[in-house]
Amino acid sequence: MGRLEVGGSVVNDDGIRYELCERIGEGGFGETYLAYRLARNSGRRVRRVCVKVCHNIDDWHGEAFFGRLLHGNDRAVALHDSFVVAAGRGGRRRLHLLVFEYMPDGTVADLVEANGRGWSPSRVRTEVGALLKLLATMHNVGITHRDITPQNVFLRGGRLVLGDFGISRMTLDPRKAKVTAFTPDFVPDAVWVHHNWGPGDDVFQLGLLACTLLSGEIWTARDVKQLRTLTAPDDLKCWIWHATAAKAKKYVDALDAREALTTLAKVNMRSGRGPASLEGHRVVFTGKLQRWTRNEAAELVRRAGGHVQDAVGDSTTLLVRGDVRNGLNESEGRKLYAVRERLRLGQRISIVGQTGLERLLGQRHR
Repeated sequence: MGRLEVGGSVVNDDGIRYELCERIGEGGFGETYLAYRLARNSGRRVRRVCVKVCHNIDDWHGEAFFGRLLHGNDRAVALHDSFVVAAGRGGRRRLHLLVFEYMPDGTVADLVEANGRGWSPSRVRTEVGALLKLLATMHNVGITHRDITPQNVFLRGGRLVLGDFGISRMTLDPRKAKVTAFTPDFVPDAVWVHHNWGPGDDVFQLGLLACTLLSGEIWTARDVKQLRTLTAPDDLKCWIWHATAAKAKKYVDALDAREALTTLAKVNMRSGRGPASLEGHRVVFTGKLQRWTRNEAAELVRRAGGHVQDAVGDSTTLLVRGDVRNGLNESEGRKLYAVRERLRLGQRISIVGQTGLERLLGQRHR
């Protein structure tokens, strides 16, 4: 497909002319140009814009539709115009054009390449939360974005702005929406297996984006197993784990994820006295105990009437938290992340340390 001529212009159906100044990008999607909207009478430049030529007509329809649907939301790249022009010999070729606001601050990918410095956790919470608010509006009416990558999230005055809605889809049941296109490096493993895309998969991509912003390095789906190495507060790492980990309790959609992002820090994760006895309790161990091995402690709990579980689940009522941290000096791991999220949702789980466990075991034999 041929390109537009730099130095030339294109005109929409209403006679508005756009002067093409520079080609600033190209790829499988098409080409993008720095351009200016010109005044009708004087030809004076009145607005700097980005003109995008779409190679795929479905992308053009998608971006035009969703761009107008999200018009006025300051967390979405603004679509100013969409139209088709005739090109080629005899005007037999059609070019499908979109006109967006020009984003001089570039994308998150540009930011990472330029300085590689991570953002503060509070800034990441604020900015990811703002994108979740936009996504919640979309998910509420059955729209999934499907391509939230560092190349498609822009910056405007230091704030995150979502762009590129070319493969976004609206369905009556987005949980069962078939995948038609995606960026392989940024999709969860389940998409490769089931070929469906739901709201939770958009949240997965925002979880990866949070890791990128915190670390100053691009995180892909292959990197989610390295979450333990990320420097961040436990509540934020907990949120990322539930957004991205295959075995985690998933967020249903952006509204669910946004509520978790704002409330996980308020969950009390300190060890307490625990229940009056171990009788009937479903117990999970995490961390190392100084007095016993894990097997020894588990056997003592069973003798005291408790039931030992390998993982945190719906029936878990007690977590025994070892005092000895691992070699990475982590404060929390996946079991504590699971407990934090379930406590947020209202599940009754007590947390005790080694001293609390000793008290419970001693009380059994008084």
